[in-house]
Amino acid sequence: MEKNVSKSVECSLCQASYHPIYEPAEGEGAYQIHCSSCVKRIQIAKSDFVRVALKEVLGIKGEALALAVQTYLSNCPCGQPFSYDAGKRCPACIKKIKREIRTDDARPPDFYCIWNVKKLKDLEGRLFEYIINRMDSEELSMQQLIDSYEAGQIDPGAYMEGIENIQIRESKDIAIIKTWSITVGPEMAFRAAEEHALIDRYGTRILVSMASAMESAFGTNILTTLTREEQNLDGHHKKEIQTFIKKIAGGF
Repeated sequence: MEKNVSKSVECSLCQASYHPIYEPAEGEGAYQIHCSSCVKRIQIAKSDFVRVALKEVLGIKGEALALAVQTYLSNCPCGQPFSYDAGKRCPACIKKIKREIRTDDARPPDFYCIWNVKKLKDLEGRLFEYIINRMDSEELSMQQLIDSYEAGQIDPGAYMEGIENIQIRESKDIAIIKTWSITVGPEMAFRAAEEHALIDRYGTRILVSMASAMESAFGTNILTTLTREEQNLDGHHKKEIQTFIKKIAGGF
């Protein structure tokens, strides 16, 4: 079940009051946003990298986050914006409209990026500033945690808790880097990642994550992107990407 906003909205069609859905309820991984005009819908995952980036970089949550998500969504293929209040149409009226037009094709066709990358470029500077600040952070790294554990400086419980905290922290970092990368674009993002030592900090997995983001934003095949970028690498970074390419290409 999805979570509702605290304020009710009056349906413009039947005048009934309803609570728009703006984020997944506890235990749910996604929620749906309908077009403000037709019945098409998109699904917003709680873990969607752009949603995570908006939450962390803008420092918002709840309905404010829902409004930010709405702001940076692409328009529906019908040309109208998606809105978490479905254009002030209650769920019951949306269902009636679907029945009347007799269609189950309520989702946008392929290829379709739910995010308006051009509009997201407005956040490029803030995303990059956040990334650079994280690079300068003196927070405990995974290797430092391992070294502390092996030296007997922390007990197993603290070690496992530390691993979990670092994984959560780095998953947020990667979401923000992925969002930044699509605002920079495929021609420059990978060079910038190398220039600013993102590969050194996060390993070649950051290149894989960025290639995945490019696929979702521009439809560029992740294997094609990594094959191209592998030519610009050397040493163990090159070998790691070659291994990954072979794995996803069915080379093993």
